[in-house]
Amino acid sequence: MMSVRGVETVTFRVGTKSRRRVACAVVSLVALAGCSSGGGTPGATSPGGTPTATTTAPPASSSGSPAATGFPEAVFTDQELATIINGVAQNRNVQFPAAQDSERQRSGAASGSFPQVSTQATPSECIAFVPEHPFVRWVDKSVNFAEGVMPIGAQSGPTTTIMVTLRSAEKDAIAKADFGYTDDLASRCSQFDLASTESGRSSTYALQLLPAPLVGGKPLGEKQYGLMQTTKPKGPGDFGLVGLRVLAGTVSVTLSLSVAVLNSESDAKAALDSMAGVARELIDLAVTKPPTVVPPPSNSRTADELVALFKGVTGPDGSPVALPGASVIGSAPGFSAAPSPQGPVPPCTFSDSAYYGSLLGSVRGQGQIQGATKLDYTEFSVINMPTAAAPPYPFDTRAAALRDCTTVREDILGGGSREWSAVSQLNTTIAADSSYAVAYQLSDGTGEWHVRAGARKEMLSVEANTRTSSQDEARATADRLAAFFGSVFSNAGL
Repeated sequence: MMSVRGVETVTFRVGTKSRRRVACAVVSLVALAGCSSGGGTPGATSPGGTPTATTTAPPASSSGSPAATGFPEAVFTDQELATIINGVAQNRNVQFPAAQDSERQRSGAASGSFPQVSTQATPSECIAFVPEHPFVRWVDKSVNFAEGVMPIGAQSGPTTTIMVTLRSAEKDAIAKADFGYTDDLASRCSQFDLASTESGRSSTYALQLLPAPLVGGKPLGEKQYGLMQTTKPKGPGDFGLVGLRVLAGTVSVTLSLSVAVLNSESDAKAALDSMAGVARELIDLAVTKPPTVVPPPSNSRTADELVALFKGVTGPDGSPVALPGASVIGSAPGFSAAPSPQGPVPPCTFSDSAYYGSLLGSVRGQGQIQGATKLDYTEFSVINMPTAAAPPYPFDTRAAALRDCTTVREDILGGGSREWSAVSQLNTTIAADSSYAVAYQLSDGTGEWHVRAGARKEMLSVEANTRTSSQDEARATADRLAAFFGSVFSNAGL
């Protein structure tokens, strides 16, 4: 997993032993989870062995009528597409949400904090087969999307995890957006090169279109094609990437899988076959069990609006702040997790899992403010509770639980715990309805002091934590965090 300024995304590392990596989907058909764009359909092969584009006619019904197409006809929302991915994952006994709500990616792209990326194909016309960069695609609300992962092995890793993207729009619109090519162009672009530049760093790749596998002797959709990508020049330990794209009615499916050894089409066959099975399940579920999604609770701020609160805000050290995305807490559409036992949190315990569990339906974003050095940074989070939230608010309960504690056990999100020692309350003035500010140390041998503070005004709360070299500096650090909170509240009109 890679975090782009707080936004979780998934990338393939093309060279896990070298320092090369696939830079988002711009360098392949899905280097970053679910990047997609125009594509071709080399579903057949010409006498010379060159893949050529094909279009599959809809299958006729048993009565001879062509009415039953077997492909989705409805336009699915972002959440409905995530529900389809999670439905297939649960059918495959995946124990975690395979897809989350797309609001984090969409709001993150709208924040303007992502790096600039450019791509160039050789021949240039073959750019039609290069997926649109996700930071651009996530902003586009004319096409709905969801992204996720689908494990195909006992252990998680790039060669055992399929990256999944579903996109949906009216049939003609999705065909033009993701399969806007001619058969002749697919033939001319059977092999081409790609150069990708991200934040001034360039990488080059060789791409080859491949025939898509059949499932049950039939094509997967109305159009489909495979793709094989390798680094150019290829270095020791570089992984390759195999992709599969399918157009089925109102849905576009884009899948990819890393392959350790990728020298020929035969090396790509197993990956294509695995992805074809997943594509078939996704399309079948969209047709046979169209998803229904319960809308999230009413909230006074959307994810985009939460991100916008940080425009023009500076951090504790005066540097600009950007919130790189927000989403609804607990929003994994279509995923039914086994209930976990819930009980009261013991006194002097700081538990993010329990805290977020009490804020389901809230809109939340998190980010990091980088300081002068790599190890100098401030982490922050912001939460806007649903309109229906009522006292006692979870933030107030958390703040009260930290008072009069000289030691605190922190339950780390995702598992594990650690002790805060020498906990002291910081007499910091924070203009808010509720707040806290504490300093503490960890038993890590560094001697550093940690400062954690938070504040709530009405339905909006902001929290941050950072480090300082001495206890004497803790109060000044907390004061700077308080000023940061005040700027956010001011932007929110509070």
